[in-house]
Amino acid sequence: MATGRVSDTIRLTEAGVDEVFNRAAKAPSRKYWQAIVNVKPQKKQIGNYVTLGDFTSAEVVAEGDSIIYDKVIQNNETHITTVKYGKGAAATMEQLDFDLENIIKNRFGAPLVTAMQVKKEKEVAAVYNNAFTATGADGVAQIADNHPLANSVSVNDNLVTGALSTENIKAAKTRFTFIYNQAGDFFDTMPTHLLIHPAKQFQAFELLNSALLAWELSNTKNSLQDGDMQPLKVLINPYLTYTIATDVSPWFLLDKGLTDAGVVLQTKGGLQLETEWDFDTSAYKAKALEYYGAGMVAPGYGLVGSTGA
Repeated sequence: MATGRVSDTIRLTEAGVDEVFNRAAKAPSRKYWQAIVNVKPQKKQIGNYVTLGDFTSAEVVAEGDSIIYDKVIQNNETHITTVKYGKGAAATMEQLDFDLENIIKNRFGAPLVTAMQVKKEKEVAAVYNNAFTATGADGVAQIADNHPLANSVSVNDNLVTGALSTENIKAAKTRFTFIYNQAGDFFDTMPTHLLIHPAKQFQAFELLNSALLAWELSNTKNSLQDGDMQPLKVLINPYLTYTIATDVSPWFLLDKGLTDAGVVLQTKGGLQLETEWDFDTSAYKAKALEYYGAGMVAPGYGLVGSTGA
């Protein structure tokens, strides 16, 4: 007569949970964070992101005169710390043995994966939500009107005010043309995307896509999507702050063509599962783990934002 052992249950459970978890992790799901970060794999726990002071413009060198040498100087240094995030689930042997429909086993799949994804969404969105008050590497708020430059008396201004409107979007787009490099010279950047809360999506589409000025009784052409700048694409993110009572939410214009500016998601490996059997309590445990950190690098570059108020 064949007999079973606890170790058999362990092996079968681990195999089954791994399969359920991996299937859930690979299942198509909308990941809002992917569209608003630059992912940087990093083996070290603390990643250092350094911007250098740009050289000033070239100058005429008269015959016999010496060339003026600019020093290579380090300007701003941003540190992003990789943190371990995790969530676990546990089930007793009785729950697993009598789980004929795999209801308990499936709790180790999609729910764990969802909990991990939601946390990442919140962490990435928090960088945007807090950007108006969080101090950046240059000593001022990450979105501010007074970012100092290393080799210039000029400042960068990536802060606009007010809710979504034709004039405010124009002001934000125009702000990109007055972003300077660290020497105070023109910096080639332009907005490519408008990032908003879903509650603002219909306003955004009406403002951007109307042939005439939206919400006005006039024959004035809507020029928001014209000009040398490429048309804005809309990104929605439900994890941005939104106040229902006042209908206020921050909004941002992003230059996704810049890979070394804006919000960075620093990662080490991917989502992983660890399992164990507690012999004392006859409980099966599984925990999902992931290492990452989110932050804003290159202060004053990559985005212009408004609190929406």
